[in-house]
Amino acid sequence: MECRELEITLISAQNLENVRNFFKKRVRVYAKISLGGNLRTQNTTPVDKEGQTNPVWNFTAVYTVGKNAAKSHEIKLLIQFFCVRTSQETNIGELNVSLAELFDRFSALSKGEGAAKVNNPVKRGDDDSQGEVSLSYKFRDVFDFVQLPPIGEKYVGRGPS
Repeated sequence: MECRELEITLISAQNLENVRNFFKKRVRVYAKISLGGNLRTQNTTPVDKEGQTNPVWNFTAVYTVGKNAAKSHEIKLLIQFFCVRTSQETNIGELNVSLAELFDRFSALSKGEGAAKVNNPVKRGDDDSQGEVSLSYKFRDVFDFVQLPPIGEKYVGRGPS
């Protein structure tokens, strides 16, 4: 199966909603990154304890996606932002963007640029929430993914062509 890697670096967020404003307490923010909200693909950033409503992570997650999935409007990159609280986490907002939109932007770059950098608004449901997220990403070249057999079984591969 032909695949490619998608490398995403969640750089920072700016001007996120202060969900702790009523209590005048510090906002400590982290993010969950996944493909379509699938828990098996979820990566979680460390909690930013210093930035308050302007957290900085520089956190990188790498996903292997099918060659055609990289051009899909159905598969979405989901980044959810949460505030850490004593008894629970509070949802601040999210970014939800199709892999096709990311791939199209990346494909428009000239070869030497490396990664695409974007700033997108943070949303809560259908409404714009407060804030913006900065990230960079790149799609690596296509490669053949070979699934290895279960442990204990021999791999019988093809020889040189």
